[in-house]
Amino acid sequence: SRVTWGAEPDGVSMLHAVRYVKTSGGLDRMLATVGGAQQDHFVEGTHQMSVRMAEELGDRVRLGAVVSRIEWSEDAVAVTSSAGVVEARRAIVAIAPMQRLDIDIAPAPPIEYQQLAQRWPLGALTKSYAAYPTPFWRAEGLSGQALSDQGPVFITFDVSPATGGPGILLGFTDPRGFDCLPDEQRREQVLQCFTALFGEQAAEPIDYLDQRWGAESFAPGGPTAAVPPGSWTEFGRLLRTPVGPLHWAGTETADEWTGFMDGAVRSGQRAAGEVSRALTAT
Repeated sequence: SRVTWGAEPDGVSMLHAVRYVKTSGGLDRMLATVGGAQQDHFVEGTHQMSVRMAEELGDRVRLGAVVSRIEWSEDAVAVTSSAGVVEARRAIVAIAPMQRLDIDIAPAPPIEYQQLAQRWPLGALTKSYAAYPTPFWRAEGLSGQALSDQGPVFITFDVSPATGGPGILLGFTDPRGFDCLPDEQRREQVLQCFTALFGEQAAEPIDYLDQRWGAESFAPGGPTAAVPPGSWTEFGRLLRTPVGPLHWAGTETADEWTGFMDGAVRSGQRAAGEVSRALTAT
């Protein structure tokens, strides 16, 4: 549960856990680094997809525009952001359920939708990276993947470039008691974990950095929701049910690959289909 949701087991609904694994095709497929969800990573980062799509779409995409308010009626929407106001007949809100609370929606959705957002919190996770001249662990027959119950690093992956270059270890790190530490102490603790797992060479990286997701304004905490017990049974039916012209998307609303980028794309396709059908019918 720490790796997947950034939460302790007692903080995650069993129903949510079972559903999450099922939408990914099973636990092995979800965690596998060969033929599974953890197999690939993107050169220059996954954000390159968004950047390049924005370049193709031109000024139809407004970057750096923080949405503060959505006003709606049965057949119209006005979205207010730091870049101005956009009016439309329908709108897709593609953010984590918890973040819906950060937008002033008028009129306010039924109280159950606000309760859903409160009961669909993001987890808490930090990622720590150490780079080395070579992936030295491979010479010793090690995969770079390990589990630990000692912390603060609790799982590691080899995320080295596929075509030569440096060796890079990624550690999923428990942010509690870690994120608040000074830079050097965080580095020291992570390297101690890597050294315990992979030997003394891990203590001498050529570079180190960590990504504290809890410090991010628009992705605060973890990669996806850590849904507590009772939330699905009480509010699950509303997760993607539209409110007037407002449609909900985001990986948490997906029926396949919930919590992954694949699920996010599928949720966008589903919401776009809803909007298309609604506009065609009117």
